[in-house]
Amino acid sequence: MTSRFDEGIAHLHRYRAVHGTSSPRRRDVIGGFPIGTWVATRRAEYRSGQMPPGHAHQLEAEFPDWRWNVLDAAFTSGIAHLRRYAATHGTSNPRQHDVIDGFPIGQWAANRRADYRKGRLSAERIEVFEREFPDWQWSPQATAAAAAFEVGIAHLHRYVAAHGTSNARNRAVIEGFAIGQWVANRRADYRRGQLATERIRRIEAEFPDWQWSVRDAQFDVGLAHPVRQAGFRDPEVLRDLGELLARFTVPRDADDVVTELLGVGSGHGAHPSLQRCSAPQIM
Repeated sequence: MTSRFDEGIAHLHRYRAVHGTSSPRRRDVIGGFPIGTWVATRRAEYRSGQMPPGHAHQLEAEFPDWRWNVLDAAFTSGIAHLRRYAATHGTSNPRQHDVIDGFPIGQWAANRRADYRKGRLSAERIEVFEREFPDWQWSPQATAAAAAFEVGIAHLHRYVAAHGTSNARNRAVIEGFAIGQWVANRRADYRRGQLATERIRRIEAEFPDWQWSVRDAQFDVGLAHPVRQAGFRDPEVLRDLGELLARFTVPRDADDVVTELLGVGSGHGAHPSLQRCSAPQIM
């Protein structure tokens, strides 16, 4: 007659064949048998010293991944589910709400990453992740953000090639990419101190005309066309320039704005932003 222990061993083999682990959750059932409760009972017997001779050896011999500690068992179970997730989806980086065989693998992975950031994940377990899952990311958000930044930089280069400026207007789009919004977001990150120094240097190095201030950027865009091509020789263009600049300064007569910017009669020289352009010639 088959004993309850032998019956449990047989069902645990079936459970492991289906789920890839010998550490079921307490509520798990296989073939109508409460395998989770049976395993929990065996562990309790072991901790209390009440397990019959030979049972511990049989469990360890027949189930190489068997764990007497519940926390170790939970980790082993999570790793087994992550293997199945990777085999099914081609990645070991599940989304937060992903589930595999009823197991919340996304939340489990997020919890392990949180343990890693807080220094609560042992070196042994870190090694398990990095050895078994070559594509595993400890900070997938940072990886995704880095990739998104590269995409933005590439589109900004295309925008410069097409429009001659890296200071895209807020609604500007290049090849379907919202480059204007991307530029605005990087400036906002900069103002809040949330843009990494490396990225700041990268933008400034690759885009010499880049402006962190929206006002300065709008000024440069205003000079780019048609004033620069006109060489400041057309009075109508000068009036248009005055109207443009009046939007960003205290309202006054357009001629006064132009006079101040060009340094005419002021003794202070031209506005710094105009010094980049060819010398003005007023007819």
